[in-house]
Amino acid sequence: MSEQVIKIADTTGNPGALGLTGFALATLTLSFHNMGIVPGNLTVIAMAIFVGGLVQLIAGSMAWKKGNTFETVAFTGFGVFWLSFAYILIAPFGAHGAGDTALGLYLLLWGIFGLGLFFGTLKMGVKALMVVFALLVLTFFVTAAFHFVLVPIVGIFAGFCAFLLGAAAFYTAMAIVLNEVGYKLPM
Repeated sequence: MSEQVIKIADTTGNPGALGLTGFALATLTLSFHNMGIVPGNLTVIAMAIFVGGLVQLIAGSMAWKKGNTFETVAFTGFGVFWLSFAYILIAPFGAHGAGDTALGLYLLLWGIFGLGLFFGTLKMGVKALMVVFALLVLTFFVTAAFHFVLVPIVGIFAGFCAFLLGAAAFYTAMAIVLNEVGYKLPM
């Protein structure tokens, strides 16, 4: 009796585009706030919870199903970042109630997490992802530095870094989507 092997084709969509879109939109919203363009936290909180957090958790689950450890860790990790960041903003004591040093340390730890993932992108050979993760690390480190020194221009620069990060993530997400339908955008 011979064994038969049945292979089932994976026809699910690419979770990378979804996760990067969620990350990009939440990051761009936060960058506008940090640069002083959009006052108030309500939009940032909503984007952090539902777009940055929930959408990335979904993308991380989709990546796990596909067996993609890098995307699983990146998307679920940063999905949890956005949810925890939103909690910091809405907690009774607010973002600065626990102290700027604590928030700086929180952001520094996420920057170190991003740095580990950045090294992973170097082996992937996808330049767009290398740029996204390099900007991610820069953004976290500069934003952490702002909370350690509280110099307003550093906060504005952190917002500008976040804007570049959001734009790079959005480009990468759209390149994934558009290349799948036949365009040839560089990645």
